[in-house]
Amino acid sequence: MILAIHSSPSTGGNLERMVIRVAQASDLAHEVVRLSELSLFPCRGCVRCAKGKRCVQADDMSPLYEKLVAAKGLILGGVNYNGRVNALAHIFLERLFPLYHQEPAFRDIPAAVVAVGGEDPCAAARDMAGYLKDVYFFQLIGTALFASDTPPCFSCGLGAQCTVGMPALNWSQADFKAFTRVTKEMFQRFEDNEDAVLGCERLGRTLKTAIEGSWSRPRPGGGVYLPASG
Repeated sequence: MILAIHSSPSTGGNLERMVIRVAQASDLAHEVVRLSELSLFPCRGCVRCAKGKRCVQADDMSPLYEKLVAAKGLILGGVNYNGRVNALAHIFLERLFPLYHQEPAFRDIPAAVVAVGGEDPCAAARDMAGYLKDVYFFQLIGTALFASDTPPCFSCGLGAQCTVGMPALNWSQADFKAFTRVTKEMFQRFEDNEDAVLGCERLGRTLKTAIEGSWSRPRPGGGVYLPASG
């Protein structure tokens, strides 16, 4: 069993569909966990988790610890919010700390990262990958990315009326002047991007290979970054 966990507050959005595509491509049994549906408190920094390897806070992270310990692999998805991974993903990563003490529970467990964003999702991917690899000793096997180029402010309802939104700040004067309203066609789907689809499928297959113990030195390509083993 692998856990496919994502931090998007949008059910059925690009991130959720990408995480599911990676899980399906692994051809392994998986469970999807939507962090937005859980009640999660941030780490209090009390370190009372050191001896028992469980957080003392009573929230929805408690039952998730058992699933994490039993999982053979992890897929973690996050969204780029203002150049960093969004808060839900960050809280989840903080709350893995109880499983770090003494003998880290995740040492050499294969993990895949998926990141999306209206802007470059690489920043969110780096946040998650750094936590997983450098703090918790996961075996990071790769990252699938999708930059939708769709400003999040398209959803606010103000559209072309806002003078501090991403279109106003980043588009040319001619393009912004021609921008009169937000239309459905402006919202992009990762399925329409061949590189993003290929990246998810390759990442899923690589995750399976890593779990089975035969992962060596994959090659990058198709919207996915696969770091060399070792």
